[in-house]
Amino acid sequence: MTCSRRNFLKTSGVLATGGLLAAGASDSRAARLAEDFAVGDFAGRYASLFGDQAVSESELIQLILPEIAEDGAVVPVTISSELDGIERLYLLADKNPTPLVAEFELTPLLALHLTARIKLAESCRVTLVARREGQLLRCSRWVNVMRGGCGSG
Repeated sequence: MTCSRRNFLKTSGVLATGGLLAAGASDSRAARLAEDFAVGDFAGRYASLFGDQAVSESELIQLILPEIAEDGAVVPVTISSELDGIERLYLLADKNPTPLVAEFELTPLLALHLTARIKLAESCRVTLVARREGQLLRCSRWVNVMRGGCGSG
């Protein structure tokens, strides 16, 4: 195919329009993430994420954390489940300056087994909430932190 001026302008216009639309979506996503990961209290962040939706305690999702973390800056966490259809995970720490520690968006093609390191400011309860087929499932674990990881200790 030869590159005529008309084809070049048409292709450039389509690409520029797509870029502008993607940039607008990126800006709104960045604003949402900045709000979700902002400094605040646990109850407020929890309410803004889940509102008045029912959240059920569940043993079908596993949250593995050490009982004692020597350094709050590098606390290992493992999340796993045999459940299908988990769409999103929220990991929150009730005494962190930024209560939402991590958020994961999943695809149904993945088996859920995540390992990461998180920061904890002090000894606190870490809560995992999984969104699955319109349901919210929760499990929590207490972690004793010897030295805070968020600049507090």
